[in-house]
Amino acid sequence: MRRALIGLAVTAFTVLALAGPASAAPAQVTHLRFSGAFADAVWTTSSATSFTNTFINVSKSNQGSQLVVSQFIENLDANGNPTGLTITSAVVTSGFSFTISQSLASASTSGSGLPATTCTFDANFNLIGCDPTTIDVAAAWTGQGPITRGVFNDHFKSDGFSVTDHFNGTQRDATATGTIGGLTLTASEGEGELGTANSGTTTVCIGTSC
Repeated sequence: MRRALIGLAVTAFTVLALAGPASAAPAQVTHLRFSGAFADAVWTTSSATSFTNTFINVSKSNQGSQLVVSQFIENLDANGNPTGLTITSAVVTSGFSFTISQSLASASTSGSGLPATTCTFDANFNLIGCDPTTIDVAAAWTGQGPITRGVFNDHFKSDGFSVTDHFNGTQRDATATGTIGGLTLTASEGEGELGTANSGTTTVCIGTSC
């Protein structure tokens, strides 16, 4: 269930509001809510000249739909030393499809020409620059094993700062395949999960703690 929490931290929709009377120090209150279904996967591939890590998270909730994808490609020389890397990432709320079965047996997503950004780094991982680009995404999940259910509640408080979390949802491991950024990804190269969740985080910050 921890992986589900990590995935939803990426996909949740955030609303920021300021509250409190004008005569007092304003309280900064942040509400983060998610209620819906999601699928995510991560693949690791390599060759003699590169190492690639690809991540996707797609969700459909009461707040809307969202797809997050990132592809990290590290280039290597003949001795396996890094010569530079590129990171292509996209966060979109339209232009893609997403279906997931209620039984968490399967899911799929696809989108073409999604707006993205590619950032290039040198061999010392110093940023050279970032440029707009597009990325094609297609992925499919097949549920494996039992569906687990979990409930999580937590509260943290210190001077002028508090965080309240709650999570209630289901999760199922899944095999995942896809073609992302022109790279074909197989089930043996990664792992995925399917799930549903009702979760929320409320953060309150007052005065100098903000």
